[in-house]
Amino acid sequence: MYSCTFIGHRDCDEGIKEKLYATIEKLITEHNVTTFYVGTHGNFDFYAYRALCELEKIYKIKISVVLSHLSNFHDYCDSSKTVFPEELETTPYKYAIIKRNNYMLRNSQFMICYVNSTFSNTYNFVKTAVNKKLQLINLGAFNLNKIQY
Repeated sequence: MYSCTFIGHRDCDEGIKEKLYATIEKLITEHNVTTFYVGTHGNFDFYAYRALCELEKIYKIKISVVLSHLSNFHDYCDSSKTVFPEELETTPYKYAIIKRNNYMLRNSQFMICYVNSTFSNTYNFVKTAVNKKLQLINLGAFNLNKIQY
């Protein structure tokens, strides 16, 4: 059994929802991915969470909504699915998202990302995922083969 995390730009367009659902379903059915880690920042995370909730009705999967801050809980999220890594308890607020994303990367073999440019922290985490040899699927416009190390 494998795990997958999500990293994407906050301003993701609603048009990504169908592609996201199909990609997640393919990971479940073809690659035995059963655990999914998703954040709480922006549209991409929200759409990923909604797709996972729909797929959870069909497949036996585990959804972990990984909080970067205890105050980051969102109403759209089922509180029984939330995780707050112990290592974040003493992390300064401005570093918590980075540390949370690293936690998700460490615990995953796959990443579904939404990257359209190199000018973001999303791009930096995708570079880290490449270095850690995660299997990446980009739903954005950026060609992952052009990643500079």
